[in-house]
Amino acid sequence: MNGVTKDIVDPETKMSVWKRERLVAISRADAEARTELRSRTDLRIGALGSGSDYTVFIDHLGIASVNLAYGGEDQSDGQYHSIYDDFYWYTHFQDTDFVYGRALAQTAGTMVMRMADADLIPYQFTNLAETVHGYVADLKKLASTARDKAKEENTEISEDVYKALYDPKKQFVPPTTQPLPPYFNFAPLEQASDDLTRAADEYEKAVTAAGDNLSPAVNEQLVQTERMLIDSAGLPNRPWFENLIYAPGFYTGYGVKTMPGVREAIEQKQWSFVDPQIERVASALEREASLLEKVTKSIQGK
Repeated sequence: MNGVTKDIVDPETKMSVWKRERLVAISRADAEARTELRSRTDLRIGALGSGSDYTVFIDHLGIASVNLAYGGEDQSDGQYHSIYDDFYWYTHFQDTDFVYGRALAQTAGTMVMRMADADLIPYQFTNLAETVHGYVADLKKLASTARDKAKEENTEISEDVYKALYDPKKQFVPPTTQPLPPYFNFAPLEQASDDLTRAADEYEKAVTAAGDNLSPAVNEQLVQTERMLIDSAGLPNRPWFENLIYAPGFYTGYGVKTMPGVREAIEQKQWSFVDPQIERVASALEREASLLEKVTKSIQGK
């Protein structure tokens, strides 16, 4: 996707779509994110949630998916799926010259043609491994924040902070002391993330060394990589959703949750669910790493 968007011209600015997206992201980012945006040679691809045609592919079937759209400063939230979302509105207010319709066709068409013509499916698993490490770090931070928050609330209760805030003219029910979240065992997830990183690095080296001497059979193995992230038992309370890395939040509608089984167990204070969900996600990542190892051996002729 990074390569494609570098070759498509943005209709308004005449710079590449990739460059404009990067600069817009810099303008909206905090200091840490700006530093990363300026130092990377690619842009991260955001996680998919749900609410569109790709839902069944990514969440249930384990088929790699992407959602392409042009938006920015004139988002469609005000008229999307309403009586105003018609041809007159589109040609008078949204994309009056059809330039972004054309740009979207160029983007999607170029991506599809390059994928179809590639001798090797252009997956970059080093990026996946890096992203997974970021998700694991987010989960550890989420658990630590939950523990710190519970400690602080319990301390404030013991200090009678809520009594000091009491207003007799308003109904007021102070919180009760809550048990602190336990320390969770993230070791399986950390190990699996490291194993995926190692397998991805070895795969990239093998692809580079092989050059054009690649068997088409390798693609048959690569197609299976997304399937490794699927568990037929599904997510807690919603077995149809089988992807253990990405899913729409149980309470957020379209909004995505990464490693949802673990994340939502922490968010909903279902402490006994956390470690078992960690094990499930770690197993999925280990399956992914094992398949990549097999692909690497196929490329090397072993």
